[in-house]
Amino acid sequence: PVADQLILVTGGAGRVGHYAIQWAHRAGARVIATASNDNDAAACRAAGAEVVVNHREPDWGKAVLDLTGGHKVDRVIDVEFGANLPELLHCVRIGATIATYSSTVVPEPALPFRTMMFMDLTVRMVIVYAMPEEAKAQAVAETQTALTEGSLQHRIAETLPFDQMATAHEMIEEGSVRGCVVVSI
Repeated sequence: PVADQLILVTGGAGRVGHYAIQWAHRAGARVIATASNDNDAAACRAAGAEVVVNHREPDWGKAVLDLTGGHKVDRVIDVEFGANLPELLHCVRIGATIATYSSTVVPEPALPFRTMMFMDLTVRMVIVYAMPEEAKAQAVAETQTALTEGSLQHRIAETLPFDQMATAHEMIEEGSVRGCVVVSI
C-alpha cells in the first residue's frame, strides 16, 4: 500500500517511469519524478507527478527536499541505480525502499554499506523475467483493467510497417522516442 506515501520515480518520462508515475498516483501516492528537460517534465506532470526535478542539475537529491518542504521520500522506483544512489541517499527517509531495475551507467556500483545500513534501507533488484508466473499474470490482468478503464495511459510514439522493423529497433536503442514503437504485422 502506497496511499499518502511520497514516491520518487527516476527517469519519469521513460517507458517504465511513465507507468510507475501513473500506478503510484492511481494508488493514492504523492509522486515526484526526475526528468532531463522541459518536455520530459511536462510528460511526468501529465502522468501524475506533482513535482519534477531535473536530474542533470547537481545536487538534485537536495532539490527534492527543497521542493517537498523537507519531506523525505518513502519509496523510489529507480532507472539508474549506480549513478543515482548518491543523490537518492540525500532524499530518502530512514527505512525507505529503493526498487531498481537498471544500472547501465555504473554497472557495478560501490555501495556505501554503513550509510545504507544506518538508514535501514531496503534495496530491491527487480527484473520481470525472474518474477513468479502468478505475479506476472496478476500484473497483466491489472494493467488490462486499468487500460480498459482509462486510468492508465499507454503512450505510442510511432507506428511503423513491418518492413521498418530495423528502424523501430534503432529508435528504441537510441532512446530518442518517448513511448512505445509499434510495428504493424
